[in-house]
Amino acid sequence: MDPRAADLLGRAIIGQLGFHGLDGYPHVLPVWYEYRAGDVLIASPPGTYKARALTKDGRAALSVSTVERPYWIVSVVGDAVVEPLPEKERIEFISAIAPRYLGPVAGRHYIDSWSKGGHPGEGELIRIRPVTIRFYVS
Repeated sequence: MDPRAADLLGRAIIGQLGFHGLDGYPHVLPVWYEYRAGDVLIASPPGTYKARALTKDGRAALSVSTVERPYWIVSVVGDAVVEPLPEKERIEFISAIAPRYLGPVAGRHYIDSWSKGGHPGEGELIRIRPVTIRFYVS
């Protein structure tokens, strides 16, 4: 992988998750993600549209780009699996990712609101195993 792609995937940039919807049309949604050990990880509440669609058809893509020129762009295409995310692991994941995207203070406020008194319940983890990772400069 191009080291610039690894750098970009490690940044707190909103990803654009692409997948085939249950209606057969392509869908793209903004997501928080973490790139860990070669996989793209996305936490989700149970039963969301994206998780149901990816369970039916696991082909997925994630794109990430900078907002200033020259634009750095990473495109990840791979196979997604939807896994159960027990409450304890879900809390750990969100507690790590929220401050990454929102900063420490806003991240803490988000976690306090999201955690529903410390019991947000179980969730799902969308794991994209990349087939290709491409880096572009535009």
